Amino acid sequence: MKKLVIGFMCAIALAGLVGCGNKAKSGGDKKDDFALVDDFSGTEIVFWHAMSGSNGEALDKIVKDYNETVGKEHGVKVSTVFQDTEIASKVKLASSTNDTKNAPDIIQTVGMDLPSISTLPQIVPAQTFFDDKKSELKTEAYYDQLLRAFTYEDKIIGVPMNVSTLLLYYNEDLLKKAGFDHAPKTIDELAKYTEKLGKMDGVNGLNTQIMRYQLVNFIVSQFPESFVGDNEGGRKAPMTKLIMGEDGTLDKFLTEWQKVIDSGGYKHIEDNANEEFATGINAMALLSSSRLGAIKTLTTGKFTFQTAFLPKVSESDTSGASVGGSSLVLYNRDDNKKLSAAWDFISYATSPEVQAEWSQATGYIPVNVATEELPEMQKFYEENPQFKTALEQLKTSDPLSQEPFDLVNWEINDIVADAMQKFAEGKLTKEETAKEIVDKSNKALDEYHKANG
Repeated sequence: MKKLVIGFMCAIALAGLVGCGNKAKSGGDKKDDFALVDDFSGTEIVFWHAMSGSNGEALDKIVKDYNETVGKEHGVKVSTVFQDTEIASKVKLASSTNDTKNAPDIIQTVGMDLPSISTLPQIVPAQTFFDDKKSELKTEAYYDQLLRAFTYEDKIIGVPMNVSTLLLYYNEDLLKKAGFDHAPKTIDELAKYTEKLGKMDGVNGLNTQIMRYQLVNFIVSQFPESFVGDNEGGRKAPMTKLIMGEDGTLDKFLTEWQKVIDSGGYKHIEDNANEEFATGINAMALLSSSRLGAIKTLTTGKFTFQTAFLPKVSESDTSGASVGGSSLVLYNRDDNKKLSAAWDFISYATSPEVQAEWSQATGYIPVNVATEELPEMQKFYEENPQFKTALEQLKTSDPLSQEPFDLVNWEINDIVADAMQKFAEGKLTKEETAKEIVDKSNKALDEYHKANG
């Protein structure tokens, strides 16, 4: 069995966000004797994930290939368990009951769950092993924006795996027919395009429903410190209130978005966004880059679609769109062999070659910086430039441009969706919309903190 030989690397600074030299601990009762071991043969690890459909098949292939190659060589077998979207609650249950036998070794966790997950004594921050003297895996293998996405209280908690960003999808044929030779770059331009395209028979100029995800992107893209909430959007410490209503970013967005609403070509509810775009009903749509694979399949043989950066709220904005998605987080079952085997699998799953296959199959952005230099990836991007847009948008975004860790994101999503629907339908003014979003979200955050101390 080949030894796992790993050399020292202190985590990169990430614009001063991640310190060097200290063991990472995220809870007062956490053990600090986690360590990589050279020999972890004869180990089976359990991987809890939330991937289904074609994405689930792509993940299963990664696990299968690992088990048949590197895993076989190192004496490791990975077993997967689909947990849908209930991973966080199930991990918390396993932790509270100390159910080591039925617990996982790796969990796929969305960024918004990191504040609560990281407090569990069984969670080992990725920072711990990035700093381990035996670790070959270095933080410099990943984009700064992605490491920041899964950093909480200045510690990298999870290793980036499936990440995406919000893109503007557009029907190139329809835009050309309307006299446009490029995608709109600002919301003001977006409104003008929407108006003209919406005058075509049977065509909506733009379809997108402004919910939490969309609103957050328009807020954080304005300037580096345009955080949605306090404590740097809940990344330095738990978020206690929204600040986007105080710094002018929410008002600025609503002012510009009113132009889209008034264009006459805007559909503000998403019914079947993929299918409607693919059939030419919607000329433009704001959708996650994770939908690229599906959109490509649905539009093949029908028309040429392209993707573009998220339109800026105003031309002077500097930060760019945020990153969404999940990371791989280590769960300690009092066995350094299992932790070492889990780290070995994470190293494999996020390696350049594996990320190339993963990205091409799913549309997720490759997390490893070396992936884009691979000949097969460069060829793929030449043939599918729509996929490269997400990577380029990620690279040009400021590391501080991130989704918030807002603790009650599901409630805030409903609040934003309801208020923005009323705004689009003329039932709320711009000022009333902002007040409803801020007041109701702050109330939800207050109730969360009262219930959870």
